[in-house]
Amino acid sequence: MYLRSTKRTNKDGSVVKYLQLAHNERHPETGCPVAKIVYNFGREDQVDKEALRRLMQSIARVVSPEEHTAAQMGIDISSVIIKSDKALGGVWVL
Repeated sequence: MYLRSTKRTNKDGSVVKYLQLAHNERHPETGCPVAKIVYNFGREDQVDKEALRRLMQSIARVVSPEEHTAAQMGIDISSVIIKSDKALGGVWVL
């Protein structure tokens, strides 16, 4: 899921932006990604940004650090399989 921003141009030329919580799914026939709107927050200039920040912090408390990092990178953590791991010393890393 991600915070999606869309904009619309009014007849008078003014631009209005809207914020939505969205999730991408692939269309079953075409295979193209389609955004599914989970929640519409409304106009960007009328959204309480502090409330969004508090919502982010609440979600971060429930999600593990690995899932948080994976979400930022756009990776589905359930699809990652670690087959083996090796300890590397500081010299090898540098």
